Amino acid sequence: MSAAPATAPQPTAARAKHPVVAIAGNPNSGKTTLFNRLTGLRQRVGNYPGVTIERKTGDATLPGGTHVELVDIPGTYSLVARSREEGIAFDVITGRHSAPPDLVLIVLDASNLERNLYFALQILELGRPAMIVLNMIDVADSLGLAIDASVLSQALGVPVVPVSASKGTNIDTLTATLARALSGNSRPAPRTWRVDDDGERVLGELVTRLGERASLGEATWLLATVAASRDAGTRGTADDPLRAQPALQVVAGELDQKLSNGASALPAAVIEARYQTITELSARAVKQARPRTRTLTDRIDAVLLHRALGPLVLVLVLGVVFQAIFTWAEPLMDFIESSFALLGAGAAERMPEGPLRELVVNGVIAGVGSVLVFIPQIALLFLLLGLLEDSGYLARAAYMMDRLMARVGLHGRAFVPLLSGFACAIPAIMATRTIESPKDRLVTILVTPLASCSARLPVYALVISALFGGQTVLGFLEVGTLLLLAMYALSILGAVGMAALFKRTLLKSPTPPLVLELPPYKAPRLRDVLRRVGERCVVFVKDAGSIILAVTIILWALLSYPKDLPLSFDAPARRASIEATVPEGEARTAALAEVDAAETSERLQHTWGARAGRAIEPIIEPLGFDWRIGIGLIARLAAREVIVSTLGLVFALGDADADSEALRSVVARNYTPLTGLSLMIFFLFAAQCMSTLAIVRRETGSWRWPAFMFGYMTVLAYVASLITYQGGRLLGF
Repeated sequence: MSAAPATAPQPTAARAKHPVVAIAGNPNSGKTTLFNRLTGLRQRVGNYPGVTIERKTGDATLPGGTHVELVDIPGTYSLVARSREEGIAFDVITGRHSAPPDLVLIVLDASNLERNLYFALQILELGRPAMIVLNMIDVADSLGLAIDASVLSQALGVPVVPVSASKGTNIDTLTATLARALSGNSRPAPRTWRVDDDGERVLGELVTRLGERASLGEATWLLATVAASRDAGTRGTADDPLRAQPALQVVAGELDQKLSNGASALPAAVIEARYQTITELSARAVKQARPRTRTLTDRIDAVLLHRALGPLVLVLVLGVVFQAIFTWAEPLMDFIESSFALLGAGAAERMPEGPLRELVVNGVIAGVGSVLVFIPQIALLFLLLGLLEDSGYLARAAYMMDRLMARVGLHGRAFVPLLSGFACAIPAIMATRTIESPKDRLVTILVTPLASCSARLPVYALVISALFGGQTVLGFLEVGTLLLLAMYALSILGAVGMAALFKRTLLKSPTPPLVLELPPYKAPRLRDVLRRVGERCVVFVKDAGSIILAVTIILWALLSYPKDLPLSFDAPARRASIEATVPEGEARTAALAEVDAAETSERLQHTWGARAGRAIEPIIEPLGFDWRIGIGLIARLAAREVIVSTLGLVFALGDADADSEALRSVVARNYTPLTGLSLMIFFLFAAQCMSTLAIVRRETGSWRWPAFMFGYMTVLAYVASLITYQGGRLLGF
C-alpha cells in the first residue's frame, strides 16, 4: 500500500478564474522587479496561511488578451524545507495546499547562471509546466558574457527568454512566449544526471512509495529534507520541517532508516550529479565573448568592503538610517499628533458634554492618532532599507556584521532591525522579515524592544533634569550625560545577553551560516520601493492598528471611570467665584486652570486605573515606587512617555511634559535620586508599549510570544530595578 501522494492537485474546476503563473527564483535574481514590471499597479498583498511571509499576487494581460494571475514566490536558493521561504516555495509549486500553478516562471540571474541553474533544476525535476527567464542580461553583457538561450532551451526542454526586467528589455517577447507556453502546456525534458545503481534504486523506490502522481523532484526533495533535518539534529523533533506532513511521516521514516544503513552518501551524490550537469551545460551555453574588465561594482566594493574603510562607511550609513527614524520623522509625527488634537478639540466643541463625547474624543480619535503617529517612522525605515536593498548595499552590510552577530548565535541580517530598535521597535520588528531562519527571527523580535527607543527619552529627561540636574563628576562630567550613556549601554548589553541566552536555551539552534549573494550595484527603482513602503504601512494599520485602537480605548476607560464619585471640593462653585472676583486676563485663566487641574487630579485618583495603581503599590514599593508611579506604570501601556503626563495629572499640574519646571520641581520634592535611577532602569527593560506587543502578535501570528515577551521583560525590569534600589540603599545612597 503506497503512501498518500506528495502532490495533491485540485480539479480544474476548483482553479481560479484565470491561469496562475508562479514566479520563482533566487534572492537578488530580479524576480520581484519582473513581477512589478508585468503587473504594474494590479497587485495584492496578504500572507500565506499560517505564516507571516507576505504573499504577493497580481494580474497581467498577455498578447491575445489572455489574463493571468501572477504569484511572487519568496526568493530562495533551494527547495529543501529548511526555512519557511523554502517550504512555501515547494508548497506553491507542487500545489500541496491548493491547486498548483499552471506554469512556473523560473527567473535566473544571467550574470551568475551556474549558481542559479541549481534551483532551476530542482523545479524542473518536479515535472510542472515551466519556462525560464534569463534576467539581467544587460549585466551579463557588461561582464563580457554571451549566453546562447537556444542551447539552454534544448537541453532543459522549456522556453528560455533573455530579458532585463529593470530596463524593460525584451518584455514583449517574454509575454508572447508565456502565452504560447500556457496554451501548449509543455513539460521539462527528462533529467540528464545519474547516480550509481544503488542510489538509482533508492530513488526509484522512493518515487513508488510517494504514489503514482509523484515525480522524481518530489523524491529528491524528500531525500534532501530528511538529510538536512538529520544534519541539523531536528529529525523527529518539534523542529522537524516534515512534522506538518503526516502523509509523509512513514515514508520519511523509512528513508531515514536507509540513510542510516548505507545510503548516507546519496544526498551528496545527487547534489554532485546536478552540479556536474550544470557545469557541462554552462560550458556549452555561456561563452566569454571578451575579457572580463573591472566593473563599477568591483571598484565600489574595493572601498565599501575594505577592512578599515568598510566599517566606517557602514557606521555612517546606519547613522543616517538611525537619524532619519529618530529625528526626520519627528515633524511628521508632531503634525499627526497636532492634527488629531485639533480634530479632537473640534469634536469636543460640536458634541454635547457626556460619556459619548469623551469616548469619541479621548478614546476613538486619540486611539486612531496613536496608530497613525507611527506611520512616518515605519515609512522612513522601509524607504531607506528598500533603497539600500535594491542598490545592493544591504547585502554588504549583513556580510560585514556577520562575524560580530555570530558571537550571540545570530547572523548579519539581524543587525539592522536591532539598530532600528533604538528609534522605534515597531518598524524594527517588521524589518526582521529579512531573516530566513524562523528561530533567529523570533530571537531578534524578542530582544529588539530592549533597545532604548526614542519613547524612553522623555522619562530619562524628566528624571535626570529633576533629580540629577547640575551634578558633575570630576568637576566637569555631567551626571545626567553619564546616566544617559549608561542607559544606552545597558540596553545594548541586555539585548545581546538575552539573544545569547535564547539561542542557547528556549530557541536553541546552531549559528546559521550567512548564505547570500553580493549583487551588482544598481540604481533602485523608486516606484517599486515606494510601493513596498505603502504595503508595509497598510499592513501595520490593518493588522496592528486595530489592536492598538482597542487597547487605547480600554486604557482610556480605566483612567476615566467611574465619574460619579463626589469631590472633596465644589469645583463649579470655585470656578464661579473666580469668574466673579478675578478680572479677565492671565490671572483668571491661571486660576481656572488650577481648578481644572485639581479636579482632574482628584477624579483620576479614584478611577479603576488608580485603584489598580494602589493595589500594586505593595509589589512596586521595594523598587522605590509609590501608588502615583503605579498609576503611571499602568497608563504607560498606551505609550512609554505617557507616564510623564500622567504624573502631571496626578500631581494636579495639568497635562505636563518632561520640560515642565513645575513637574520637575514636584518630582524632586517627592522622590529621591535612587528612586529616579530605579525608575529609569525599570523603563529601560520593561515591555511597556502596547503597539510593540500588537506588532509582535502580527508578526508571530500568535499571542503566545507577545505574552512571553511581556512576561520576561517585566521580570527582567523588576529584578534589575530591585537590585538597583535595594543595592543603593545598602550602600547608603
